[in-house]
Amino acid sequence: MAERRWHVIPSTAPLCWLNLGVGAVLLLSSVLTLARTDAQAPVLSVIAGVAAVALIVLATVGLARPGLRGR
Repeated sequence: MAERRWHVIPSTAPLCWLNLGVGAVLLLSSVLTLARTDAQAPVLSVIAGVAAVALIVLATVGLARPGLRGR
């Protein structure tokens, strides 16, 4: 049976840049939503913020270390 792996770091540099841009927009949106909310923090905005940070970190690793792309 073929071994299946999850590839968390984008496989090409343009995909890394795309993930970096999407992560930045998502993080900015989450921060603005959390800053405008007077009540408790909306759960989905917090989850989106954490996902945005993960996207930014993985894209940065892919750009900084090309040997790790697609792994």
